[in-house]
Amino acid sequence: MPARGRRYLVEFEAPDSDGEFIATCLAIGDLLTLTADHVDDWAQALAARGVPGVVLAQFDQAVTDLDEAARDARRSAANFADYFEDARTIAARGIRIIGTRRPHRGT
Repeated sequence: MPARGRRYLVEFEAPDSDGEFIATCLAIGDLLTLTADHVDDWAQALAARGVPGVVLAQFDQAVTDLDEAARDARRSAANFADYFEDARTIAARGIRIIGTRRPHRGT
């Protein structure tokens, strides 16, 4: 467990690539899971010391919410990969998609 009064700095840079986006989503999921585990351990230690359940109930909910948020972060990585699968395949073949559209000629 961290020492009392310890502070944490968490920073996420805007991703420059699909790989960075996916890796960051997975890292966020891991961070949230780790946080949920620490909160759960802390609340259980307090319960073992006799702190009433009514006092700790919010921490049970916080653990549930953190676990759900971790799953959401991981789902975001999977959704991104699924959504852009075709574009990634095309890019892997060396075709650049630059986002401009040529006007339609004819008709």
